[in-house]
Amino acid sequence: MEIKGNHVLITGGGGDIGLGIARAFLERGKRVTLVDQNAAPAEELSAALGQLTLIELDLSDSAAVEAQLSPLAQSDDAPDILINGVGWSPKSNPEGELWTTWNMPVDHFKHVVAVNLTAVFQCTGLFIPAMLNRGHGRIINIGALAARVGGKVAPVHYVSAKSGVLGLTKVVARELSGTGVTINAINPGRIDTKMIRDVPDEVNKAIAANIPVGRLGTPEDIANTCLYLASDLADYLTGTTLEVNGGLYVGP
Repeated sequence: MEIKGNHVLITGGGGDIGLGIARAFLERGKRVTLVDQNAAPAEELSAALGQLTLIELDLSDSAAVEAQLSPLAQSDDAPDILINGVGWSPKSNPEGELWTTWNMPVDHFKHVVAVNLTAVFQCTGLFIPAMLNRGHGRIINIGALAARVGGKVAPVHYVSAKSGVLGLTKVVARELSGTGVTINAINPGRIDTKMIRDVPDEVNKAIAANIPVGRLGTPEDIANTCLYLASDLADYLTGTTLEVNGGLYVGP
């Protein structure tokens, strides 16, 4: 398995899945730029494996994204592989009530969509030109099982945004036809990370009991799928979504 290119940029890289993906590419000798509002969790990884650049950035702030990432996108060191991994799914309002469509302020909806979808759109647009100039590049978007099954646990803002990521992936794949640049998405199932621990343990146990492979997923499961999509083994894949969920969802 050959991974062409040396520079990987991961948004939302300070979370458990992002750190797992970063580790996988670092262990294969790639340079990684990790972008997150809180890059501190990656400092230990950087000290251990090196070749890791940390950028603290609020990805919901489009002006800040433009200011901080445009110089990199226009440089000779622009990434060959872009992994749009940012994700945020607040379940409850400040009073502890679960969010619903009828009690959610529009500004809150827009903020969550800005993180989960608008940032994906913006970063994809920023880094494609350098890939086109090289005639090669890989874009991998991290979606969510919720985009397939609706809001069983996740609220309307997150589900809407992650569904949009899948649509964006299809459109951009068509736009990139014949360029040597591909774009695909991964829909993680229930992955054992901090992000799923904002619900009672019994909720996650009940979900795990219904997973055919018999366990929750791990960040390594998602990282391995990213390695595959970034490699020559996936040369004939673009515009598709891989469901990495242990069989929890097997629909179209």
